[in-house]
Formats: sequence, structure tokens, C-alpha cells
Amino acid sequence: MSIVKAFIDKDYMDSLLMELASEKIIHIKPSKLEETPKEKGKEITKKERDILKHKQQIDNFENKLSELLKKLEIEPIEFQKLKVDKKKREEIYVRDFYELIHHLNEELNFYMNRVSELERYIMKVTIELENINLINASYEFLAQFNLNRENLKYLNNLEFKVYSTFSKNIKSLQEIFKSSELHCVYQYKNTSKDRIVFFIVYPKNLENNIKERINIIHAEEIPILKKYLNQNDINFERINNEMIYLAKTLVKYQNEKQRIRNENIIKFAALNEITKNLKEYNWAENQFIEESSKKLMVEFFIPSTYLKRIKFDLDNKYQSKIIINAQIIKKEEPKPIIYKKQKNKIISFQSVKEDLETDHEDLRTETPTLIKHRAFLRPFETLTRMYGVPSYAEIDPTIFLFFTFPFLFGIMFGDIGHGLVLVIAGFIGGLVIRKNKSVKNISWIIFYCGIWACAFGFLYGEFFGYHEIFGYPINPTEIYFPFLGNVRLYNPINNVFTIFKIVILIGVFHINLGWIIQFVNYFNQKKKYKAFTESLMKILFLDLFIYVIFSWGLNLDAWLSEPYPILLPIIPALLLILFKPFGKLIKISYIQKESYAALMGEASIDTFETILSVPSNVLSYIRLLALALTHISLMVAIEAMVGNSSGGGIFEQIFIVVGLIFGNMMVILLEGTIVFLNAIRLHFYEFFFKFFQGTGIDYHPFILEDNFSNIIFNPEMAKDVITEEIEKEIETKKTKKYINEAIKYISKTYL
Repeated sequence: MSIVKAFIDKDYMDSLLMELASEKIIHIKPSKLEETPKEKGKEITKKERDILKHKQQIDNFENKLSELLKKLEIEPIEFQKLKVDKKKREEIYVRDFYELIHHLNEELNFYMNRVSELERYIMKVTIELENINLINASYEFLAQFNLNRENLKYLNNLEFKVYSTFSKNIKSLQEIFKSSELHCVYQYKNTSKDRIVFFIVYPKNLENNIKERINIIHAEEIPILKKYLNQNDINFERINNEMIYLAKTLVKYQNEKQRIRNENIIKFAALNEITKNLKEYNWAENQFIEESSKKLMVEFFIPSTYLKRIKFDLDNKYQSKIIINAQIIKKEEPKPIIYKKQKNKIISFQSVKEDLETDHEDLRTETPTLIKHRAFLRPFETLTRMYGVPSYAEIDPTIFLFFTFPFLFGIMFGDIGHGLVLVIAGFIGGLVIRKNKSVKNISWIIFYCGIWACAFGFLYGEFFGYHEIFGYPINPTEIYFPFLGNVRLYNPINNVFTIFKIVILIGVFHINLGWIIQFVNYFNQKKKYKAFTESLMKILFLDLFIYVIFSWGLNLDAWLSEPYPILLPIIPALLLILFKPFGKLIKISYIQKESYAALMGEASIDTFETILSVPSNVLSYIRLLALALTHISLMVAIEAMVGNSSGGGIFEQIFIVVGLIFGNMMVILLEGTIVFLNAIRLHFYEFFFKFFQGTGIDYHPFILEDNFSNIIFNPEMAKDVITEEIEKEIETKKTKKYINEAIKYISKTYL
């Protein structure tokens, strides 16, 4: 991995960011200004105000776009199905980020206004169409009573009103007008399932009384418009013409709204894409540090294989407008980062001070880890990330998980039939479930676990709980183990003690592997003394302790008799205590800071903890045997239950088949889950705990999606006069500020 420090002219910051994003391999280092916690009560700086302002602008734009998409009934998932040629992407030419936001808002406001206006028209026409439909239905009812202009002349002393209400109000309507005090006539008719129309003829002096009663049932008055009445009848032709016209107008507006949606779907996809990019872009923009009135600085990490090309491309594109300093960060040895600044470039005194302070920093603690494996190893990254991300200077344990995790799973779940089920299920899940990365990875882990379950199934002689495969017996197989010679694992229930010894040896090997990786980590970190005096001593203590047990058993008298084998593990344990203060004596650099007493106490506690934890760590692997026996015992129990139900009838045979299928499914699902979790536990607590810190920084390339949009920043585009004058004024103020700060710094330091 390499770190690059780039100094760029302010006007070209946005252009540089787009260039870095297009590479899709750049990890921008968070600025120290961002990491520094803000003091309570401290006045907010201009940069912090700008950050908040930009964030608010982005949030507002996002909310407006969501509202527009909602109005057009566009779901963001629709954009994923679109495929656009790169030449047909939406191209936006702007000077800087401010102009981009302004341009996007103008674009969005244009469509928002168009759509809002159309919605207003649609709403207006829809209401008018509903009203004319109600008038039509009401007048069809009134036509039965010869409603026309001529007849209305005879109602000089009477009022004639028409209303519409819900059908559920019919009883209330009848109750209201059954009173003999009201000298009125009314009739009603259902115009739809839930609506009725009724008219009332009553004396004018009862106007207020009638209105009060009508309000009880929330009736809506339908106007009697003379334009719809002829001299002798109702002018239904005019009503129908208006209905047709309004319907056509409504369709026209709806089609226009649909046209805007369909013809601009790519543009809306581009706006949606840019909205997502803006947050990432805004974060990246805030990582630039102001070095002078005209210069900004940004640091980023990049795989060393790309360094030469990236440096050449940036130098070639920006030429004198950029200064690039790069350093390869080695895993083996921390080196101070020293940036050589060009003589003809003036850099602020703050940056000089920062460089002096960071000269002796170990860059490896800040360097992100790029986890990149071949396809067959990638699923196991999921398990590694569950514990943590490897730091840049430590070994990534994913490759070891690929071998040890399915291996331990197979020991606990040894059955050929069950293993084949896992292989098939994992293979299908890995191929079919591609969108959900986590589920896909777990599926492939199950696939590999199934392979090892089959392998140990052959050694155990188990096939769905039977010792034969469709009538063909599974023959016992011998394998070689250190200290044990050639052994058979066939039928573990009758071979418990042998398998007990084997799982202990497997546990010792697994723990040793953890300490060996710790040894290599120390070696790579140039802590060779610690590698030999800590990791190696722990390996010797464990191995010699197990050797004593396997050679002399648990006989304390034999341990304390000649040739005194108890000394074999005791000597490495004593050396663990003594080597730390001895390291200070021989001037080991990373031990010098502590006192002899502190080192002695720390070494004693570490040794005591090792002596206590090693036996419990080793005994934890007995769960391999316990779960293997549990697996076989469950299958024996299922066979016994099914065997008790044997009979010649068809129902008995169906019961046996269903019982076997259900029983095997329960074992695979329930015990398979328990075995999987125990395999994780053995790796996290007994294996990873020996060497893996998991405190690294994940490598996150700075990527802006460009499927639908292409933003081109051109700082050389013409500025308006007002902008130029404002920028000149700002630069003058900043120059004065830097001069004053430089004077204070020189006075304080040298005078």
C-alpha cells in the first residue's frame, strides 16, 4: 500500500476529486481536522459552517427529488433495470460544487413546477368531471318530473332544491321530512351504490328550517343551471358534450404527465444517482486541508501496483497545478513520512509544523487493509469480518479459515448423507442467491463444510446413520496421527477414547497455528525478540506439556521422578517471566519505556494467565468429540423410533419414510446450526484470540456511480464579474490572515 499527498490549486479541487473517483481504487484518508473533537462552547468555524450548509443543501435536494419521483410514481428500483450507453449519459458541465448544486436545483425545480402545475390542472378537471357526472345523474332523475325552464316559472312562492348524500342517510332523510309541520314535497333515487339524489319543494318562509335539517345529513346541493335547461326539457346533449370534453382534457393532462415521466426517465435516474453521489462527494471534499490561500492538500491510499500510473496520470493532467509526494508503506517496518516540498512553492507554516509532528508516526496504524482474495476464499471473509478487520501490519486469517473451519465442522458433523445435503443446498444457494452477499457467502461456506462432513462420514462409516450406502458397506479406513500411529475412526461410539486423543491433538495444532501466526506478525513488525521470547515460548510450553501427558500420562509421581519430565513445560514458563526484563537489560527499543518492576509484573501475569488458559483452551476442543457423538446418537435414536413402528401395512411404510425424512431434516437444521456456531466459537476464542487484533481500517475506495450521469468540472469556465470580485476580496483577507499567523509563529519560535 502507498500513501499519496497531493497539493492542488483550489480551483481544481472538484476536478481532482472526479479524477480520483473515476479510478475506483482510491481510499481517501480522513483529515485530522475531522477527527479532532469539537470543544464545547467553541465558536463554529467557517469550514464547519460550509459543511453544514452543503449538508443541508444536499438533504433539501434529496427531499425534493423524492417528492418529484413520488409525484411521477417512479420507484428508485426501476433505475436498476435501466441500461444506458455511456455516450448517452446525462453530461453536466460546471465550474465547481456550488455551481453543480445550483444547476441541479434549477433542473429539479423545472420538472417539479411542470409536474405540480399538471397535478393542479388534473385535480381541477377531476373535480369538474365529478361535478358534471353528478349533475348528469341528478338531471336524469329530475327529467322524470318534467324539469324545464317553463315549469320553473310556476315556482314563484316555492323553493326547489336538489341535493346529493350518502345512501346510509335515507332513514334520516325520511325522519326529517315526515313531520306534518313541514309543508314540503321530496323524492329521492339511488344514483350509485353509496349515493342518492333527492329534491325538495317547500315554501320560501321555511328556508332556514329546511337548511338546518339538511345539514344534519351532510347533503351537498346540486345547482339548477339554466344553461342545461331548454324551454321544454333538459339539454342532455350539452351536458354530454361537456363530460366528453372534460374527460378528454383529463386524459390529455395525464398523458402529458406520463410523457414527462417516460421521456425523462434517464434524466431522473441521473438526478437520483447524483443525489447519492453528493453525500460521498461532500465527505471527500471536506477531507481537503487548506495549505495556503490558493493551495489545498489531500492524502489518499492506493495499492502500490497502481502508484506509478496514477502519479503519471495526475501529473500529466494537472501539470504545474499539482504537487504529488508518495511513499510506499511497508508492512515489515514503520518509516517516517517525509514530504519534500518544491522550493518554488510556498506552503503554510501550519503544514510544516504538522509534517514535523507526523515524521515519527507509524503510518501502518492509519493504513487501510485491502482484503482481496480469490473467489473460493471470499465467502470466509464474512467470518473474518464478524470478528474484525485485519490491521495493515498483521496477517489476514481468512486463508486459514478456509481450511480449518470446514475441517472442524466436518469432525462434528461427520455423515456422508448429511454432508451431501449440505453440499447441494450450499451450491444451489450460492448460485441462486446472488443479490444478498452475506447469504451467498454463508451458502458457499455450507458447501465447503458439507465436503468435509462427507470426508469424515467415510472415516466414521456413517450414511444417514447407517454403516452402508444403498446396501454397500462402508469399509473402515486407517489414518496416521502423531503419537498415535495408524488409527481408525470407524463407529465413533465404540471408539471414544481414540477420537478423544485425536481431538486433543487437533486442538493443540490449532492453538499452535495461532501462536505461529502471532510469531510471524511480530517478526514482520520487527519485534523479533518478542517473537522468540513470547510466541515461541508459549508454543514450547503447550507442546511440551502435551508431550508429558501423552508420554507419562496423568501420573504425578512419574512427572516428579527422574528424568523429571515436569521440567519440560516449566522451563518455557519461567523463561516467559524472565525474558521481558532481560530485554530491557539488552536495550530492546520497544521495551525500554517500562521499568523492570513493571515488566516483571506484566510477564508474571501473562505467564500465569497462559498456564491457566492453555488447559482450558485445549479442553475446549473436546466439544468436537461431544458433538460428533451427539450427531451419531441422534441418528441412532431416530432409527430406533422408526424401527419400533415397523409393519407390513402401507400406512406404516409411509410413517417410516416420513419419520426418516423429518428426523434427518431436524438433525441437519438444528444440530447443523449448533455445530456451525461451535466452529465459530473455537476459531474466535481459541484461535483468533492468540494473534488476531481485528482493529484494522477497511479499504473503502472513493467511488461515484456514473451509470447515468457524467459530471465534468471545468474550473476555466468564465466567471461572472460579481463572483470574481467576491473571490478577490476573500483571497485578500486570507492572505492577511496567513501573514499575521506567520509573524506570530516566527516571533514565538525564533525571537
